This record gives sequence, C-alpha cells and structure tokens, in this order.
Amino acid sequence: MKYIRKAIALVLVAVFIAAVAIGLSVIFAVRNINVFTVDYTASGDSDGTDEFADTVSGIRESLSQFEGRTIVTVNEEDISAIVAESGYAEFVSAERVYPCTINVTVKERLEVFAVPADDGSGYVILDGNCNEMVTKAENVNNLDGSPNVLLDVPQEDYALVADILSSFGEKFSSVRAFAESVTAVNDSILGELLRIKLRCGVTMEIREYKVHTEEKAQALFNAFDLTPDYLKLDGYMYCMETDSGAFRVILPDGSII
Repeated sequence: MKYIRKAIALVLVAVFIAAVAIGLSVIFAVRNINVFTVDYTASGDSDGTDEFADTVSGIRESLSQFEGRTIVTVNEEDISAIVAESGYAEFVSAERVYPCTINVTVKERLEVFAVPADDGSGYVILDGNCNEMVTKAENVNNLDGSPNVLLDVPQEDYALVADILSSFGEKFSSVRAFAESVTAVNDSILGELLRIKLRCGVTMEIREYKVHTEEKAQALFNAFDLTPDYLKLDGYMYCMETDSGAFRVILPDGSII
C-alpha cells in the first residue's frame, strides 16, 4: 500500500510539473514581433526608399516563423541572420519584452559601390561596408538616381577600401559625393596602387596601399584641403614616404605638400 501511495504521489508531481511547463510555454510563447526602423533621410522629411519599405515588409513576414515559439528560444543570431539576407536593411538590435513580445530594430543599408558583373550583365551593388546588397542592370543609386562609386579591387581588399572611403565620407560628408571610382592597379615599378578618382577630376593615388594605409590616406586628405582648386580638376596626387618616415604629397603640377 505504501508503494502505491508513493507511486500515486510521483504521478501527481509529474502531472503538476507537466502542467506548469505547458502553462509557461503558453504564457511565454511569442505572440508579437514588432519591427522598428531607423530611416535614412536625405532632407529630413522622407521615410526611406521604396526598397527599404519592401525589405521591412519582407522581414516582418520572415520573422513570423518565430511566433508560437517560447520567447527564450528565439536568439538574436536567428533574427540578425534573417535581416542580413534582406538586401536593404541592417540589423540594429533585438529586445525581448516578456512575456510574449520581441522588438526588432533595423536601419536602411545605403547603396554606395557598384562592381561590374563578370559577364557584363550589370552591377553588383554594395553598401558602405562593401557588403553585397543586390544586382542591378544599371549603376543608378536608388536614393537619388546618381551613379554609385565604381569599384575594381580584389575582394580580399574590400574591408581596407571601406575603411579608407569611410574616412573620406566623414571628412567630405558623403563617399558618393566626391568619389567616382576606386581601382587597384599592380604596377611593375610602383607596386600596388589604389587609385581614387574624384568627381572633381583629380585622382588620389595611394602607392603600396596595404602598408601605412591610414597615414597615407590621411596625408592625401589633408593635402587636398590645401590644394588650389585648379589643380583638383585633373591629373594625379600621390603620397610618398620620406627617409625620415614622414609622408609628403605630390600634387598634379609636381609641387609638394
């Protein structure tokens, strides 16, 4: 009899635990997934591009797969992976609001670079970090209709180029506003060159661009500010390292800064 009572007690405990588990799974099941946006605005009164709006709609639909799952089992990595595949959105954050809500924040990824497709069929569009977004038939920026910056460098150098151009963007407000193209050239005499053709006409050349990259780029930035306007219309300006380790910039007319 004692064993029967013990068995009944164990069964009741098991039933109670199961009931609690089921109750918690219902209480903490995801019911609401909100997607908030940080929109890019060119003039302060726009709500982002149509592509971004379509992307956000697609993200909401994709995230609905998590509805009904226990909230603690939905990882930030799962959410960010969905956003990363979306094209025009970048993951910012994901916040669990217990018991049943997840708030996701994304921001618009902006078209910056265009890489000609190998088969000549169009362009692979990249954002400012040189991450692939979409493929287009024409190199036309979706925000303002102007061209994206043409990019012709080895893919393993994308991160380096992104760092250099982001510094330009901070100094001149926009990468696309000043840069027309970025090209890597392997010269038998001068070595590895990175040529940044500006829309004003002049080309900045970083020689041996994988060595002392930041210092050379900064020297060119500073020299550009001191360069007369008429020398910014054509030719090349490049950076050289002196025997003392200083970096000097040679302007299109041969003068040195």
